[in-house]
Amino acid sequence: MEVKAQVHTIEKLKDYHFLVPDYQREYVWEVDDQVEQFLADIANEFDPGAKDPSSYFIGSIIIVKNGSKYDVIDGQQRLTTTVITMCALRDLLKDQVLDQVQEHYLKTIQSWLSSFDMQSKQVQVRLELQYEESKDFLLQLILGKALPPSSTLSIERMRAAYDRIRQHLQNYLDAGLGVLAEYAYYFLTKIDLVVIESENLSSALKIFETINQRGAGLNAMDLVKNLLFSKAKGNDFARIKDKWKDLTGHLQRAREGDSPLRFLRYFLMARHFDGILREDELYKWIISVEGKKRLRYEEAPYELAVELERGARRYADLVCATELQNDGGDYPAVTRIGFMNKIKSRQHLILLLALDHTSTADAINYLAQQIESFFFYSNTLGIQAKNNERLFVQWAVQLRGLKSEAEIASVVDATLRPYLQDKLGEFRQRFLTLRDNDYHPLYRLRYVLGRMENKLLALCNTPQKGLRYIDGLQIEHILPQTPRDGAIPPALAANRAEYEGHVYRLGNVTLLESVINQAVNKHNDLHGSWFTDKQEEYAKSGLLSTQLLDHTFAIGVNTKVNQLAALPGANFRTARWDGQAIQQRQTALLELALDTWMLNSRRLDA
Repeated sequence: MEVKAQVHTIEKLKDYHFLVPDYQREYVWEVDDQVEQFLADIANEFDPGAKDPSSYFIGSIIIVKNGSKYDVIDGQQRLTTTVITMCALRDLLKDQVLDQVQEHYLKTIQSWLSSFDMQSKQVQVRLELQYEESKDFLLQLILGKALPPSSTLSIERMRAAYDRIRQHLQNYLDAGLGVLAEYAYYFLTKIDLVVIESENLSSALKIFETINQRGAGLNAMDLVKNLLFSKAKGNDFARIKDKWKDLTGHLQRAREGDSPLRFLRYFLMARHFDGILREDELYKWIISVEGKKRLRYEEAPYELAVELERGARRYADLVCATELQNDGGDYPAVTRIGFMNKIKSRQHLILLLALDHTSTADAINYLAQQIESFFFYSNTLGIQAKNNERLFVQWAVQLRGLKSEAEIASVVDATLRPYLQDKLGEFRQRFLTLRDNDYHPLYRLRYVLGRMENKLLALCNTPQKGLRYIDGLQIEHILPQTPRDGAIPPALAANRAEYEGHVYRLGNVTLLESVINQAVNKHNDLHGSWFTDKQEEYAKSGLLSTQLLDHTFAIGVNTKVNQLAALPGANFRTARWDGQAIQQRQTALLELALDTWMLNSRRLDA
């Protein structure tokens, strides 16, 4: 393998014309992160007025000859930023009255950015971006023409980078034209980078892989992409490029296009690796003997690209479903997981990614229902998320390639159910002592009470409430948080601490519409008929679980609602409200919870 490596100043890059191929990643440097660091690093080394300024090394680029130009395999982010900086220097200098030396700097920059080629009779620019997201933005910037609107995220980043760099250079100009000219000289002649020229793409990708292995945690996704390209044969190269573009689009939809390692990690643990992989271990495992055997990218790189794209599509679909916070999605149980296990949760995707790529939405949603129940019990018990991940990667192995609900149900009965049943006694004890803030944040508490409300409605064959409706309800403390004048009758509690012990029990809270909640807030004189007055308001609610707090509430004769009130999980009726009534209701909520969050349609204690 023939490799040439030379140290060049920025000015010496005039010997090359660079292309960033269309399969490469678009411009991703953020103005407040990498661009700012780029400017700060150079500013730390640049010393205006220094007689013998020291050089500064900014990294390396890997290139492969492509006709009269060179494809950039690695380093396009810093090379693009370098070109943008040269454009900003040109645009500031060209509007100034320059002396002879400064005029030379400007001409050097202009000829560096572009030149006229006599043979092709065309203008040649120093760097040409061929990926679609660039939309010729950099070309127009180099040529000094009107810039196109920001139609892509890549263009927005390049435009922001140009604006920030120009602002940074303006500070030097404000200090004097001579200072800016010194910076131009320093930038051209004292900033070094290593240009590594390889004989072909395969060799270049191998160099890229070797250089980046130690930083695999930061570059694993790019390394995998280049690994697939290096193994491509025939028309696989173009097909892999198309699949990777689709994959990137899926991750952008999940707002993880710039940080794809969580997807890659979950994908591998769900489908190929048996155990937990850290992000900094991903690429090391991929190129291991076991990784090569399981992923088969050496003999079938396109097939792995297809699997990754399908995985990314499902990942994005499920991320969007988890964050939906609304009704009407394709995966309602996944959306409920977002409420139960927090909207930004992702661990459940390990299990859902394990299912066969041909699994229907119904099958995925069925597994999500079981995971939703798991998270209810897990969160109630206070189990840490890291313990769940350990379990999920074990269970994912048994779910790999499954398609039908029957197959999924069999695995659930062999994994989730026995794990939770071992903790059933602990769950019962824990639930009976729950306080309202144990289901934090508030949307989770509303969700828990709302799901139990819907269970009651289902038992009555009554239409259920939507997630958006439930999330818009308020939390009502039956025994009020702030009794009038702070007066607490001895019959309710001996002191304030005991009273608050009752108030914040889960059994003392219910869901309520805001209008009715305003009315019940007036009934907080604990020496009067406060609970009877509240019951009259509760009966006006559209929530069955709240209506049942009125011991006189009934609908018709021998109806399902009236029959429901006698069930253990709906035993809310009482003529007085105190610590004993709260304990009674919390016990009833325990039974209702076991009826609500089932596994394979069976209670956990079945």
